[in-house]
Amino acid sequence: MERLVNAKAPEDILRYLPDIQFPAKKDDIVHSARRNGAPNDIVGALSQLPANELASAEELIAAYPHMTD
Repeated sequence: MERLVNAKAPEDILRYLPDIQFPAKKDDIVHSARRNGAPNDIVGALSQLPANELASAEELIAAYPHMTD
């Protein structure tokens, strides 16, 4: 299972983004996460994503910080 910083799995991030349609702007993703009750650590990590627009949920998860072994 893929391990992300501040979360157990990709589903833990995506559950706060049920209303996002991709492609999506980073600001829209961050605002959606806040509206849907995401913890501050997840909102903070989303706001640090390097891309200003993400083409898919898969791209978002790939860009989200990952745990290092």
